[in-house]
Amino acid sequence: MDPILQKFRSKFIEEAYQLLDQLEKTLLELEQNQQNIDLIHAAFRAMHTLKGTSGMYGFEAISEFTHQFESLFQNIREGKIELDRNIIEISLKSVDHLRQLLQDENLEKNENKSTHTQLIKEVVVLLNRIESPILNENKPQNQSNNNEEEKTFTYQILLRTDEKLFFRGINLLNIFKDLSERGNFYIEHLKNMSNDDADWWNIIYTTDAQEEDIREILMFIEDNCFVSRLSERNLIEQFENTNQIIDEKSILEYIEAGNYDNTRKESSLTKESNTKVPHSNRRIAVDSNKLDLLMYLVSELITVNAQLNIAHEKTDLINLGRYLEKLDSLSKHFRNNALELRLVPLADIVLRFQRMIRDLSKQLQKKIKLITHGVEVELDKSTIDQLYEPLMHIIRNCIDHGIEQPSIRRQKGKSEEGTITITASHSGNHVIITVEDDGCGIDHEKVRRKAVEKGIWPENYKPSEKEIYDLIFLPGFSTAQSLTAVSGRGVGMDVVLKKIQDLRGNIIVSSQREVGTKFTIYLQQSMAILDTLLFTVENQFFVVPISDIEVCEQTSLTNIINREHTKTFVFRNQLIPYVNLRQHFQLTGEYPSKVKVIVVNHSQGNLAILADKIVGEHQAVLKPLGSMLRNQKFITSACQLGDGNMAFMLDIAELNRSLTNNLYQQHISIQN
Repeated sequence: MDPILQKFRSKFIEEAYQLLDQLEKTLLELEQNQQNIDLIHAAFRAMHTLKGTSGMYGFEAISEFTHQFESLFQNIREGKIELDRNIIEISLKSVDHLRQLLQDENLEKNENKSTHTQLIKEVVVLLNRIESPILNENKPQNQSNNNEEEKTFTYQILLRTDEKLFFRGINLLNIFKDLSERGNFYIEHLKNMSNDDADWWNIIYTTDAQEEDIREILMFIEDNCFVSRLSERNLIEQFENTNQIIDEKSILEYIEAGNYDNTRKESSLTKESNTKVPHSNRRIAVDSNKLDLLMYLVSELITVNAQLNIAHEKTDLINLGRYLEKLDSLSKHFRNNALELRLVPLADIVLRFQRMIRDLSKQLQKKIKLITHGVEVELDKSTIDQLYEPLMHIIRNCIDHGIEQPSIRRQKGKSEEGTITITASHSGNHVIITVEDDGCGIDHEKVRRKAVEKGIWPENYKPSEKEIYDLIFLPGFSTAQSLTAVSGRGVGMDVVLKKIQDLRGNIIVSSQREVGTKFTIYLQQSMAILDTLLFTVENQFFVVPISDIEVCEQTSLTNIINREHTKTFVFRNQLIPYVNLRQHFQLTGEYPSKVKVIVVNHSQGNLAILADKIVGEHQAVLKPLGSMLRNQKFITSACQLGDGNMAFMLDIAELNRSLTNNLYQQHISIQN
């Protein structure tokens, strides 16, 4: 396939996924508000756009499929068909099918071929309802009045065709088929209109459509055509009576006869290869304000660079220092701007959860609604992508295990409709995401009995709440009585824990019987450049984020040795755990008589880190770990110092988790 055309096809696929997400969101809103005409128009426009662009790039199956649905929603817009839940259900299935067609454009999979045929049949059945007299009786009165007042307009369209349309992959046949469905037209091939190789076409077009509707059909060739209204009546009829038609051939006949070579070339190119372009999540939609700021910073950088060169040539040390300070300030602004470019809102994945909740609640015959708060909170694009799977498993768990059947909820005095609430917020250098349901909560005794059955605990063991909740995340642990398509196989929550830990995060469960269950996820924000505190243990450099540090102080080595059996440190009249990095990383040497103590915040409290020396504040450019250190549990990334040495970013959550597990094992050993 031509590389240029392949590039446009790849871009189309990315935009098509976004368009389908938008269409799915519109359909879900329509299900709750079926009389909203704006939503109906929005669904129609999405289908129309997808039909036009898919045909241009050779996705004939998608173009054919969306053409049927566009016709369906066009009749809904005109009041000829009444929107109902059946149409919404078929439309949502169609969105799923269109996503499959983006990967199987030639319908090579039998499953997709069967679904394609079945859905088109269902749409045709719906379109046949237009002839039903019952529908005509139910048609709104004002709709019929509007039709009586509709006028027929005549437009002139001057179209310029050249080889650039071919390179863009434009298929004029589909565009003019759309025009022919809305009205009638004749065309004149104009010659000698320009000195280049372009062709010009004069099109006289009569229709009852408004000018904006015509421009919407021509949106992909709007730079190549000029549209103007000639009259508010049908001028083509006058032309026919006076024999003033210059050329009786329509542009469809020109194209189908092969007179427009670009269309034939495009068609052959798109059928040359069966190469499938996989769905890519690498593109990010960026707020234009962020790009404007980036351009401003670039212009400032160029200015400072020129000023530095002049100051250097003149050996102007006073101004040289001033310009270096300005350069330092600009670098920090660049850092913040570059990081923000990668940030996307959590709301980007919430749409998929809305659809999942709808389908599962219908499958399980439950009534569930989704409520969101703070989903405009932004996270790094890669984090958002990795976060979808654990959130999906948590929500499925809430639907299947948490929220009861409507009849049971009535008996408990609850509303028949259960709720799942997703909330996101910032806290220091962390993003906190909670998923909460108002279901039956976790039955502690039921979990304990299951653990006893599996031999995890002895019969007389009395676990704490935390121990109960930790069992939920064990592989293969499930309290479900039967296997279902949703859960019951003990698969899911262990995946949640692993994925969250891969993101260097933490998850906490809290539950109250007959009130509900809450899952709280703590994620450290993923940043490439960070203000950190640099310190050493033996000859190794470490860094921790400045924003996480509570205080830095020092204590005598004797105090540390005296409390080595509990691994705790006295801080503000409380005992907090401390981390001996020499033990964790098997470093040689001993701490000095005056040990430096760095107290840091994390999701479950404070943690003290022992250090030989605190170097000071350091702006770290953090990079992923190489293959040799990728499996190291207690560090997340590394940065290079000015003298060439490496400093490692500590994973505070993992260090705390390791300390907690060690203390838990000691507790179990003492009990046994």
